[in-house]
Amino acid sequence: MRLPVRIEDITSDWLSDALDQRYPGTRVTASRVDKVLWGTGTKVRVELQYNDRGRAHGLPDALYVKGGFAEHRALMERCYELEARFYRDLQPLLGLNAPQALFTGDDPEARQHIVLLEDLDLRGVRFCRVQDPLDFAQAAAHLDIIARYQARWWDSPELRPGGLLGDLPIWEALPPGEAGAYHWGQLQPEVWAEYIRLPRGVTVPRHMLDRERMQAALLALSAFGRAEPHCFLHGDYHLGNLYSDADGRPGTLDWQSFCKGHWSHDVTYFMVSALDIADRKRWDMALLGYYLERLRLHGVERPPSFEEAYEAFRRQILDGLYFWLVNPVEFQAEVNNCAVVPRFAMAALDHGTFAALLG
Repeated sequence: MRLPVRIEDITSDWLSDALDQRYPGTRVTASRVDKVLWGTGTKVRVELQYNDRGRAHGLPDALYVKGGFAEHRALMERCYELEARFYRDLQPLLGLNAPQALFTGDDPEARQHIVLLEDLDLRGVRFCRVQDPLDFAQAAAHLDIIARYQARWWDSPELRPGGLLGDLPIWEALPPGEAGAYHWGQLQPEVWAEYIRLPRGVTVPRHMLDRERMQAALLALSAFGRAEPHCFLHGDYHLGNLYSDADGRPGTLDWQSFCKGHWSHDVTYFMVSALDIADRKRWDMALLGYYLERLRLHGVERPPSFEEAYEAFRRQILDGLYFWLVNPVEFQAEVNNCAVVPRFAMAALDHGTFAALLG
């Protein structure tokens, strides 16, 4: 099925054909683009009216068409492909609280991949914001989600060549080759200098702004992250990608960056970015212990010991520090970067991150 690459091509006829694949007999009798949210993936909110069959299926009055519609769509195609793959192949196996997908499609010729997603506003969810850190119970609930999806393919043959997830890259802070173009590009002297001159840079101790020291630590972290066992990773588990239902049940958005790698990536990235600095200092070790308990409960027979987990946690803090330090304002507003960078910087001070990686 051909997929639209321009917003004006999201027509009632195309929506009818897309929805008919999962909801037979559905025809969209009228549709209107309500708003467009530009980002890594463009989200187009569309209001719809249906024929009798569509109404009988209980289809929503509005949904989001998510895919590549911006100028950078060819560069970011892999993200759109991954999200369609998640909702088509992985979410049915994981059963996480995530937006319902009404259609997934791939069009290799057009280099387009699209998901039709429910409008969560119609469900009355509350979207998380980096300016509003979580309390202990909320953080624990999300750590349970992380433990659940990580346990599903913990050290599994499905992660190896020929397996369901065998083609996924292993997460690395500084990958070699084309895969690391963005990661290395942000470390170029002139680029690095621009970022640390921004307000976020003022929030960080000076020794953490040493570019060569940061690069050496990132290379050490990459080597650490290649160590097995590996598991399935969300890859970008921060507050901007999270929500809670009206009853408080946590949910997760934006499955555009999933990969495989060391469990500590998602756990550390989430925990440090989602907690107020003072709360993190009081709770991080208890929450780390809770995660290990949930990992065992979800089926991992030999989870890491607490000592092993702590050594991994203190090293992985560097990942969030670096990527929020060099986060383009096109991805996150500067007020968000200024909220999160100090959380990682303080955690790195508290737990001796650079010493753990560099000796």
